[in-house]
Amino acid sequence: MGRTLGATVKTNAARAARLVVLLALTVSLASVAEATFNLIGLTIDDPVTRDVVERHTLTRSLQPVRFRGTVRTVDWLLDRPHLAAALARHLYPPLERYQIAMREDGSWAVNDLGNLRGSLRLVARGANRRVYFCQGHFRSLAHILLLTGNMVFTLDYRDMREGADPTIEVTPQLFVRLDNVIAHGVLKVVAPLIHGAIDRRVANLTSATQVVGERISRDPRGLYREMQTWSDVRSEDLEAYRQEFVVERFGQ
Repeated sequence: MGRTLGATVKTNAARAARLVVLLALTVSLASVAEATFNLIGLTIDDPVTRDVVERHTLTRSLQPVRFRGTVRTVDWLLDRPHLAAALARHLYPPLERYQIAMREDGSWAVNDLGNLRGSLRLVARGANRRVYFCQGHFRSLAHILLLTGNMVFTLDYRDMREGADPTIEVTPQLFVRLDNVIAHGVLKVVAPLIHGAIDRRVANLTSATQVVGERISRDPRGLYREMQTWSDVRSEDLEAYRQEFVVERFGQ
């Protein structure tokens, strides 16, 4: 009987141990599930990004933008934000003050002569989709309106076809979470102003993207020769451009 009792105790202890492990695993999986969420079909495990999306002050779904180019070109430029910014500065004068610089931690410093200053990092990417997180401040309305906070923006893009030219369509979406207590309190009043400021900035970026995409598609070799005269383009980026758009396309 003693042996039977001992065996029973051991069996119950083993069952209890397995139950504890199972419960711990369940809690762990539940915690992971809570920490992740889905955005434009991508699984995001960045808590700061989730906080902005779920507790945004305002959101903006923008109209799709079409320009000459391909998904391959867009991916190439998105992998090099500093070079894309340099192209925009030189080919689209309204953005000549726009600066993006690489940081050692893999993020990007963004500066538009103080009107826009902050940091940018890629949160997630998939086929034809990207999610970015931006933190900093933005001035508008002749520097009267100063907004600080975080922004998440998504890009969803795909190849299109309009006539004989390859065309890309990009659909952006913004989520903004403001730090400013006053801005939260009078959001109904300032929201139209904020939306207007966002629309103007996005319109500039859209125009610059269209100009850059058109130039790369129409005259990649001519653009390469022009880029050789720009002091703000690194030699390694110039060579990468040559390999991608000159050698690859023309075989030289």
